[in-house]
Amino acid sequence: MGKWEEREIKASGTSWDVNSIDIAAAGLGWFSLGLKGEATVTLRVYDGVEITLREPLVLDRASFIERPGFWLPKAISDAIGSQTKIEAQRSKKLQEESTMSLSEVPA
Repeated sequence: MGKWEEREIKASGTSWDVNSIDIAAAGLGWFSLGLKGEATVTLRVYDGVEITLREPLVLDRASFIERPGFWLPKAISDAIGSQTKIEAQRSKKLQEESTMSLSEVPA
């Protein structure tokens, strides 16, 4: 690995509601900046890690930054809920059948 280097990037945007620029670090990933006005971003990366700037791949920003808990799309959440109900009903039915068969055994 090389030495740490600082890379300074100047960015500007016209609205907080849309992404203005993407910053990509080779082999690491990318992130988008959405801003109104001008900003200077300083990145610290190892020597040899290429930083590129590009037009944003995703223009609209998320309507929320963080959401508490584990989030799944509604269709998946509904499917998991249905499966859980079916398994609970099956388990209850087996337990009732087991109890009934024990009560039928003569003492």
